[in-house]
Amino acid sequence: MSDDRSENPPASGEVAAERATPRPLERYEIGGRIGKGGMGVVMAAHDRQLGRDVAIKRMLGARPTASETARFLREAKIQGRLEHPAIVPVHELGEDESGRPYFVMKLLSGITLAELIREPDRMTLHQVLRGFADVCIAVAFAHARGIVHRDLKPDNVMFGEFGEVYVLDWGVSKVIGEADIDLAGPSPYRPAAETQAGTVIGTPGYIAPEQREGDRSIDGRADVYALGCMLFEILCGEPLYPPGMTAATDAHREDPRPSTRSGAKSVPPELDALCVSATSIDRDTRPSARELGDQVLRYLDGDRDLALRQKLARDHFEEAEAAFHNAATAEARRDAMRGASAAMALDPRLPGPAALITRLMLEPPAHTPAQVTEALLEEDARTAQAHAKASLAAILMALVFVPFQWWAAPSGSWAMAIYTTMLVVSAIVVGILVKVGRPWPGLLVIGNAIIVLVVAIVYSPLLIAPGLGAVLAMACVLTPRYTFVGSAVTVGALMILVVLGPVGLAELGVIPDSVSVSADGALFRVPAISDREGPAVLSAAMYSAALIIGATGMADLMRRRTREAQHRLQLQAWQLRQLVS
Repeated sequence: MSDDRSENPPASGEVAAERATPRPLERYEIGGRIGKGGMGVVMAAHDRQLGRDVAIKRMLGARPTASETARFLREAKIQGRLEHPAIVPVHELGEDESGRPYFVMKLLSGITLAELIREPDRMTLHQVLRGFADVCIAVAFAHARGIVHRDLKPDNVMFGEFGEVYVLDWGVSKVIGEADIDLAGPSPYRPAAETQAGTVIGTPGYIAPEQREGDRSIDGRADVYALGCMLFEILCGEPLYPPGMTAATDAHREDPRPSTRSGAKSVPPELDALCVSATSIDRDTRPSARELGDQVLRYLDGDRDLALRQKLARDHFEEAEAAFHNAATAEARRDAMRGASAAMALDPRLPGPAALITRLMLEPPAHTPAQVTEALLEEDARTAQAHAKASLAAILMALVFVPFQWWAAPSGSWAMAIYTTMLVVSAIVVGILVKVGRPWPGLLVIGNAIIVLVVAIVYSPLLIAPGLGAVLAMACVLTPRYTFVGSAVTVGALMILVVLGPVGLAELGVIPDSVSVSADGALFRVPAISDREGPAVLSAAMYSAALIIGATGMADLMRRRTREAQHRLQLQAWQLRQLVS
């Protein structure tokens, strides 16, 4: 509709000159200025004869040269040739009373594509892509008439208020078979300071390589390249090339797939591939403007390119297989899983991706990934915490039976005093560990060993201590090990030492002998039990019951945790089999 829009109000004298109405323009009531370019100004006007609002583009300067006049009128003549809904129609072409040319065209209102890209909330992506397809069809129409735009960019596309789309500024277009525009001097399309021999027509960032190199044989494929850059910008929200960068010098630095720079946006593979093909350096491989528009419309209408999706799926699967067979690192297995998942999403019927995913899930890697190691450590911490709580419960239960043991013990028994003190200290230590939530299996192992040692001393090493040592050893081994103290060998050796150690000490005379053997049998002397039969039998019965309960409780805990793990694995395997079937 216009050249560059101006935000600066014109001088009062200039306004008077612009609003003057020489005789040829008497049918129009001239309004305010819409925009201003290098050699022309666009004014809003009202056509009194037909009763419609129009835009009038008039040439500036009192005495334009013939060359300048020809350039000015060129845009109107080109637009006049292109009678298409997406190309602004020209209603009239003439000269005012001063001999300055003007042309009258449709008055537009709306927003440019550049503004829509900067403010994406003003229109849905579907609407913008539909308008872009209309632009492609309009450009294809121009190509069929032998006209190449040469300056397609978001600023030159306008979206109207009622769904219409327009391609603007045809002033630098190339007409196949006619003399090209002369850029030897100042031009309404480029400031004089930029005009020099070999100057390239177009806007950096949207110029095709052959156009950048000054190829005089450029055709509609140069416009297709610019359309591809515009599609990239629509999908990505930013230009394919930074300001000032052109494809001819920096194409190898930029990936034409918008999905690589779209952040959180999801770019369909069809549109990704369209951007790649349209911006190809080799112009022979680019689609036509009509093909580009049709493919965008097919995507919008839901007719996805199945062949392309199947090809992309095969490519992803091949990459996934290669990564799997060379999966020496966690990153390779990750790439294999992602590639297989992408292939299955693109083409669910493709044989192979589901089976590969199943193998990745069921066949462990040679080296455990760091994330898995961290997850196992977290699970070990939870298990150790659970065992610490179980140990605290066992110690508190033992304290419940202490009064009965004091009843069965001799009056003022030093053995029971040691035993009771040991249980209280153990309850406090384990309670602190549970409270702070920091399991310390090594400390639990040592604490249990001390318990067994005290029991061996006060209840005879060979009578009660072996059973208690066996149960506590099993509990310690089932708790995740963090250091060598928690290993099965260390736990077993430590329990044997605390059970049989007092036997050796008794043989050396350090502590009283607790067992003697005669023809009548073995006689156990237990310091913590008196010579009263009733309390002694009751204490032994309570110990036996507690030992059985402790052992069965520990086994039940182990069985339930094993069952839970098996359930998770079987459920996972079933889910993976559904993918294969």
